[in-house]
Amino acid sequence: MKSVGKAAVSAILIALLLTYPLILAPVQAQSPQADRIQKLISILENESARLEKVVKSRVTNATKQQELLSQLSVVKELLDNASRLANAGSYNESLALLREARAELVSVSRQLVPVILGERKKFVARSLEAEIRALQNQIKAMQNVASRMQEKSVNASQVLSLLNEASGLLDQASEKLKANDTAGAAQLVEQAWGKVKEAERLVFSLATQLRARYVSKDLEHLKAAFNVTYARLSKVAPEVAEEFRAWFEQKVSKIEALVSAGKNAEALAELRRLMLEYRDYMVLLTQATRLENLARAAKQLAGVVRPCNATLARELEASANALLDAIKSRDMAKVLGTSQNLRSLMAEARFACRARRAQGKP
Repeated sequence: MKSVGKAAVSAILIALLLTYPLILAPVQAQSPQADRIQKLISILENESARLEKVVKSRVTNATKQQELLSQLSVVKELLDNASRLANAGSYNESLALLREARAELVSVSRQLVPVILGERKKFVARSLEAEIRALQNQIKAMQNVASRMQEKSVNASQVLSLLNEASGLLDQASEKLKANDTAGAAQLVEQAWGKVKEAERLVFSLATQLRARYVSKDLEHLKAAFNVTYARLSKVAPEVAEEFRAWFEQKVSKIEALVSAGKNAEALAELRRLMLEYRDYMVLLTQATRLENLARAAKQLAGVVRPCNATLARELEASANALLDAIKSRDMAKVLGTSQNLRSLMAEARFACRARRAQGKP
């Protein structure tokens, strides 16, 4: 649509450009005047070539295309004759031919404008037809979803009502297109989009409500996964396993209380949060030992670099303690941040005493 619009604007601009009057006053027979006339000829030749491309690419009616190309052929002859006259020193006669050529180009430009605008209208109509088909397919898919929801005792009547309204608007839009009223069709399609979007929001809300009905079953699945993890962890780290169990049971109790109170939607939201936290917790458990070793190594390194750089040693110890605190509190975000900072400090510490040793100091 943009390319067609640009073509229309281009044609109009060409018409405006060509309507500027050429030099009307007689000119003196001097060689600089010949150069000026040749420049005018070059401008008109360029505009003629540009219009010819537009005619060949945009005008689909063969008769009209031939008519416009014939006009442009006349322009070419006029420009050739004007060039010969200018070379012969007949500047005023040359300018007269240029005015005729300009008039022909303006005529072609004006005839192109309605042709291009008509083509743009056809393009808009085709785009609207495609949009209507896409929306109709989306409506059918959403109607199927709403019907399945109703089979599961979910009240989706409002969704179906909105979709029916949207479908009716699209039918009206199709009729408008048949009547060549693209503006009216576009308005109706936009209204249909609004109805479909509203229906989408309702479907999402109803889907959440439907999913909330099964929150107890989902919670049981998560409990089963926890029991497996807890059993394995108890064999290698009993204290950590007990801490893990206490944390998990506290979260589960909150969800079960919400379910008992009939607040299934809230319970579902809490369950989703728990599943994310559970994943992070598991990641932390698998990395805890390695990260604790990293913190201990950093503290040892702090003792080594303290004689060379006391400030860096303090930063190492502080960062190591912060990492241990984050591990203890099971704060995954803080663990990631402090561990990265600690690694950077440890890399810096490797070279902390190099300058001192180069000076022969211990």
